[in-house]
Amino acid sequence: MKPFLTERPMVRRFPFVFVFLFTALLICCAYYLHWPFNLRYDTEADYLDSLAVFRVHVIEQPVRKTDGWLVQANMPAYRQQAMFHLRTDSVQPAPAIGDILLVHTRLTRPHALFEGEFDYGNYLRLQHLVGIGYVRAGQWQIIGHMPVRTLRAYSSIIRHRLAQRYAETGLHSQALALISAITLGERDGLDADLRRSFAAAGAAHVLAVSGLHTAIIYMVIMFLLTCFGRRRPLYEQRVQRILLSLAIILAMWAYAFITGLSPSVTRAVLMLTIVQVGWMVRRQGVSLNTLAAAACICLWMDPLCLFSVSFQLSFAAVLGILLFVPHMNNAFPVKHSRLARWVRDLLTVSIAATIGTLPVTLYYFGQMPHYFLLTNIVILPVAYILVIAGLAVLLLAHTTLGAWLAIGLQYVGSWTCSLVGWIEHLPHSTLQLTATPWMVMCLVVAIGCCYMRIYRERLTWYAPAAAAIALFCVLHFGNVRQSVHKQELVIQGKTIYYNQGGNILRYPLNSRYTFFQYNGRNYVYAPYLSARQRQRLEQYCRDRDISIW
Repeated sequence: MKPFLTERPMVRRFPFVFVFLFTALLICCAYYLHWPFNLRYDTEADYLDSLAVFRVHVIEQPVRKTDGWLVQANMPAYRQQAMFHLRTDSVQPAPAIGDILLVHTRLTRPHALFEGEFDYGNYLRLQHLVGIGYVRAGQWQIIGHMPVRTLRAYSSIIRHRLAQRYAETGLHSQALALISAITLGERDGLDADLRRSFAAAGAAHVLAVSGLHTAIIYMVIMFLLTCFGRRRPLYEQRVQRILLSLAIILAMWAYAFITGLSPSVTRAVLMLTIVQVGWMVRRQGVSLNTLAAAACICLWMDPLCLFSVSFQLSFAAVLGILLFVPHMNNAFPVKHSRLARWVRDLLTVSIAATIGTLPVTLYYFGQMPHYFLLTNIVILPVAYILVIAGLAVLLLAHTTLGAWLAIGLQYVGSWTCSLVGWIEHLPHSTLQLTATPWMVMCLVVAIGCCYMRIYRERLTWYAPAAAAIALFCVLHFGNVRQSVHKQELVIQGKTIYYNQGGNILRYPLNSRYTFFQYNGRNYVYAPYLSARQRQRLEQYCRDRDISIW
C-alpha cells in the first residue's frame, strides 16, 4: 500500500495547487457576490435595449457571414466594447480592422431561451463585451480609419494574412477551413456541420489549437535544433542549454501569439515555459504544481477565463492525463515494441483526457462520443501530418514544392473531413445526457474516489464511488422525468419558441396572426391589431375553440 501522506505536508508538496484553489475561490466571490470587487463592472451599461447611434472603432478582424459582417468594436464614448452584426448590400464596402463606424442600432444582451441552454449574453460578458447590436443595411457607414496598435490586433492581422496565403496556394472548401483552424487557430471558416461532425466523433479538440498542436510545433522545433535528430545538445553544456531553451520558449510564444493566445494555447505554452526553465537548472518533469502554476498565471492575466469552457476543458484534460496515465501505463507495460508502446500511449492518453473532461463535456454540451478511441487512433496521426505539412505550405507558398504540398494537403484534409463525417453517422455515435450541477459534482466525486482507489490500492474507495454514481443515476432519471412533462413558451424577436419535453418548436411571427399549439391547445398570437380587428378575431376564435395569447 502506498502512503498517502509523506513526510512533507500537502501545502509544501503542492503549493501552487492551493494558490490556484484560493485564486479560484476569490474569483467566484468577485463574480457572483461582487465581493471584494466587481468582476463584471466593465460590461454594466444603462443604455442596453435603447435605440441609439454609436461611434465605434473596429478592433478585431471582421468575420464574414452569409448576410454581412460580424465585428468586435470599441465604443470610446462609453469605454466599453461590443459586438455588431453589420448587414450589407451591394453598395456598402466591407469593413476592416481600424475603421471608425457610425451605427444606428439597439444594443441587447441575449439570454438563454430555456434553462440549461447556451447563454450567449453571459458568453459575451465573459469576453468583456457589453452586448450585440444587429445593424440593418444602410444603417451604418465608415467615417474614418485609425490603426489599432494592440497585440491582439497584430495577431489577428497576421493570422488573417496567413489564412489568405493558404487560399492562394489552392486550398478551398472544408480542407481550407480545417487547415486554417488546426495550424493558425482561424476557426471563422468552419461551418456548423463540420463542427458538429468533429464534436460527435470525439475529435473537437483537433479543431481548437491546444496542447496537441503546441506539442507538434515543439517536436518540429526540437527536430530542427538538434540537427534533424542526429544530436541532442540540450544537456551538453550549460550556456548552450540555456540558449536553446530560450530559443524554444521564444518560438513557442511566437506561435501562441499568432494563434491568438487562446486559453488552451496559453496553458500549454506556459507549462512548456515552466518545464524549459526547470531544464535550464536541470530539474525535469511535469507535475500538478506545473499545471496549477500555469492556471494561476492565466487567471491573474484574465480572471474571467475561469468560467471559459476552453479553459476548463484544457486544464481538465491535462489533469486527467497527469493523474491516470502513469497508472494505466504501469498496468499495461510494453517493453520491446515501439509501435505497441505508441499505440498504448495514444489509447491511455485519450482515455485519461476523456475521463478528465467528462464532467465539463456533459455539463456544457450534453453529449459524449462513443467512438472517441477509434477517432483518436486515426485522426491524431493525421493531425500531425496536417500541422507539419500546413506549416511547410506556409513557408513554401510561392514555390513549386509548396504547390505540390498544397495539392496533397487538399486531398488529406478533404479525406479527414469525410472520415469524421463517416464516424459521426455510425450507429449510436453519441450519448445524449444533460448534466445538472449536482450531477457534475457526483461525477467529480466518483472520478476522484476511483483515482484514490488506484493511488492508495484500497478497495474501500469503491464504496463512495458507487454511491456517487448511484446518486448520479437517480438525479438523471429525475431530470429526464421532469423534462418529459416540461413545457415552456418564449417569444423572442420574430419567433415563438416552444419547448416540449426537450423538443424545441419554432413558430415565425407573421405580420398579423400567428397560430400555434401549446399544452395541447390551439392559440393565436396577434399583438398588433386594432380594436375592430381584435373583435373579429375573438369571434373567430370563439367559434373554433382557439385561445388568444
